[in-house]
This record gives sequence, structure tokens and C-alpha cells, in this order.
Amino acid sequence: MQEAVFMSNPNEQAVPQHSSPTTDAMTRAERALSSVDRSDLHVSSGDMRGDDGDFAGALEDYKKAANLDPTSPKRLVKLAEGYAANDLHGKAFELYQRALESSSDQGEELTDAYIGLGDLCCTFARSAAAVRSYERAVRSRPKQPFLRWKLAVALATMGLYEQAEAQLKQILDMAPRDAFYHFHLADLLRVMGRDEDATFHLEKATELAPRDEYYRLRLGASLLRSGEIAAAVPHFEKAAQMAPTNPSYQTLLLYAYIRNDQAPEIAVDVDKIELGAYDEDFVNRIQRLAQPTA
Repeated sequence: MQEAVFMSNPNEQAVPQHSSPTTDAMTRAERALSSVDRSDLHVSSGDMRGDDGDFAGALEDYKKAANLDPTSPKRLVKLAEGYAANDLHGKAFELYQRALESSSDQGEELTDAYIGLGDLCCTFARSAAAVRSYERAVRSRPKQPFLRWKLAVALATMGLYEQAEAQLKQILDMAPRDAFYHFHLADLLRVMGRDEDATFHLEKATELAPRDEYYRLRLGASLLRSGEIAAAVPHFEKAAQMAPTNPSYQTLLLYAYIRNDQAPEIAVDVDKIELGAYDEDFVNRIQRLAQPTA
């Protein structure tokens, strides 16, 4: 009998001594399935465990799935994802590489392996390697916006802003009403010093996602940065209304009022605002983004 490729707990498949009729029926049903079908069941179980935050349990399920279907690149990718989620990056890298070596050129698992490798490279600040992996993933699935977004982020990390902008614009050609991508293009344009264009895309993001208080806050900061102070204040007010218990938003509303010379009219009780370390960092970051350009 061939030894299993991926070792797991030898006791994990033991049948309980006091099994219920339901358990017995499930065991019989599972035995009636092919090894590939049983492998699918373990993948589904692993996915559910992962969604619940049980990454160790998910990894055990993915090991079982790989044992039952050891030649499948799809199973190798899932197992690699399980190792990566448990911070076992070396094992994950090895399995992604094996999946690529055994995958067909057009297989979905090929793209997933390139994505996984790109994510691992980002974890270790290997941006150039991440870009190469994401580029291959994009070539495999050119119409999937999220892959282009990953590539754009990696390109921007390397300072390749024009190439990142081109990717984000291609995304918006495919998904013109997606606020998430308008927001990220705005952030990139701000870094490139194109404040007017950044404000335009923040306005689009806020228009498309009017209940997102963070987009609205960033729009207010962009308007302050451009000197449109009176136009900025209503966005800080709206953001504070949408997050009434968030001390950061109340503090930033006060900041906007002061920038607009409205200090005597403020309705914010300064003495009751208590900022933790995270809140202070958040406030300072937004205030830096709102500083006028030189």
C-alpha cells in the first residue's frame, strides 16, 4: 500500500466506540464515494473551518484531501493555502511551485498558484517577485479586476506608479461603478501629486458608496489639501454622524471646523474625547493627508 504523501494525525480517522446511527450512516456514505469525491468533502470542510478562523483544523482537512487525490494541482494549491494561513511559508512556497510544475497551462489552479506565490512574496517584501507572479496571474485571467488590483499594489510598492495607474484604469474600464477601485486609484494619484484627479475619484467613490464613512473622510481630507475648506467640512460632518461613537471622527470634525475658522460654533465636547494610541495614529495620518501641498 502506497504511503500517504502528506502525513496527518494517525488517530484522526478512528471511529468512535459509541458512534451514533447518524455517524454510522455518514461513514458508510463517505466510504461509498470515490477518493476524489471524499477529497472534495475535506476541501469543503477545510474551507468552512478556515472561514471560522480554525486555520489549524483547515490545514488538517486539506492534508486529508491531498492524500486522497495526491496528483491534483488543485489540492496542492489548497494545501499550500493552508500552510500559508498557519504561517508555514516554506511549505506553502514549495507546494505552490509543485502545483505550477504539475498544472496545465490553462488550469484555474495555475492562476491560484501564481496568486499564492505573489502573496507570499509580498509578505517578505519581495515586490519584484510578487509583480512577476501577479503578471502571470493576470495573463491567465485578464478580466478579473481583483488580480489587476493586486498587481497594481505590487507595482506601486516598487514606485512604478504609471504602470500601477494603467492597471487601475483598466480595472475601472471593466468595473466603472466599483467604489473600491476608484478609492485606490485616488490614493495612487495623491502619491503621484495629482490632487485634483485624486479628489475626482474620491468623489466617485463616495457617490458610489455613500454610506462608507472612511471614503467620505478621505474626500474631506483631499478637499482640505486642495484648499477647498468650506466644501470639505460637510464631509467631515457626515462622517462623524455615521460614526457617532468614534472619537477619531469627532476629533477630525473639530480639526475641519478649526481649519474653516468655525471654532466658536463647534458642537464637539473636546474634554470628553479620549483617544487611544490607534486613534491618535489614525487622526495624525488623516491630518497629514489634509495638509496643503507646498
